[in-house]
Amino acid sequence: MAKITAIDKGSIGEELGLEVGDELIGFNGENIVDILDYVYYDSQEFFTLNLKAKQGKRVDIEIEKEENETLGLTLDESVELEPMRCKNKCVFCFVDQLPEGMRDTLYVKDDDYRLSFVSGNYVTFSNIGQKELDRIVKLHLSPLYISVHCFDKAVKTKLVANPEAAKIFEKMKFLADHGIVMHTQIVLCKDFNDGEILLQTLEELHKLYPQVLSTAVIPVGLTCHRQGLYPVTPFDKESSGPVIDMVEKFNDSVGGNFCWCSDEFYIKAGRDLPDYSSYGDFCQIENGVGLCAEFVNSFDNALAQVKGSDKALEVAVITGQSFKGILVGLTENLKIKYPNLKVRICDIYNDFFGRSITVSGLITPTDIIKQVKDMPKYTIIPSTMLREFTDTFLDGYTVAQLEEAIHTDIKVSQGGESLVKIIDGLLSDIK
Repeated sequence: MAKITAIDKGSIGEELGLEVGDELIGFNGENIVDILDYVYYDSQEFFTLNLKAKQGKRVDIEIEKEENETLGLTLDESVELEPMRCKNKCVFCFVDQLPEGMRDTLYVKDDDYRLSFVSGNYVTFSNIGQKELDRIVKLHLSPLYISVHCFDKAVKTKLVANPEAAKIFEKMKFLADHGIVMHTQIVLCKDFNDGEILLQTLEELHKLYPQVLSTAVIPVGLTCHRQGLYPVTPFDKESSGPVIDMVEKFNDSVGGNFCWCSDEFYIKAGRDLPDYSSYGDFCQIENGVGLCAEFVNSFDNALAQVKGSDKALEVAVITGQSFKGILVGLTENLKIKYPNLKVRICDIYNDFFGRSITVSGLITPTDIIKQVKDMPKYTIIPSTMLREFTDTFLDGYTVAQLEEAIHTDIKVSQGGESLVKIIDGLLSDIK
């Protein structure tokens, strides 16, 4: 049961005479499991609300309402989502490769189908059975985000050290048959699930299309903190090219807009990134698929709309090694509108996680402080360096602490358009 802690004024809950302190038992005679039950039924037009009044009497109320009407109830913390823990031991698990001394939450291995629906977390389905699958269907938790990795059961078991994980396609087939949409990812490990294993996986995933709507193929991320872990070889320029060729060929064979390699594969291979138009609705951008194309496109559109300025200004832009080349090209375009603008690109080597990690999102102040000096008044960093909705980096530093350490005023960019607007705003403020 969940206790009602607040009721919105003018809501159906208030009209029904519900009171703070009443306890929500469930809906249609079934007990509430967590907040998702409430969210689901709150969107329905007809159902039975099962309550225990604070006086102790059970009350069953027939509800008839419009879809956009809400019960207006706030429930206590008993229905909050406590993340289900991962039961796998993946050879590529990034959590296992973290150094000591970071935020406690970074070491939590969650694998929760509910957080997949709510937050877009990728899950393996290794810790759920038919009961949870039925609940996904009942509450229509769609879309979901699934870590597949490979179809071959023997290889999958070796990759994640859990035989239950090898049953993932059976579970996905059940969900597909019941109308659940899924976006999938394949973390590719050299000499494990690449080559013909990868092709087989793509073929099996496409058999579930359109319920399996998209697939991202991303290279395994390996830090320098792998002591005692299973040996895994990183992808390099030579080995990345064949992966790109296979994925692109398969994508073309099924009509496109189904599977893509992440931007990192193209950067590793030294190849030009695909055109903006090739990424469809960018449904895999959180996996770094089309992230660079979207950044450049929004940058170009924003730059075309600003008036420009001939005022002089120097700014620094901090980035990772993989984005440096793209950023260099964009700063050249800035000179068209801002001829007296000087942009200092600070491309940081990642010694905190290891130099094989080149993305901006894993850069920490620990490395920034060691590698920059004599910074200009203003410095721009990407929001991907920070924990979502906070000003905190992976190593625990805050933006304010970094500002103090390198003596600069830091601005946080949310993407290409934001970068242009920050620079235009700084120039506009100059008198």
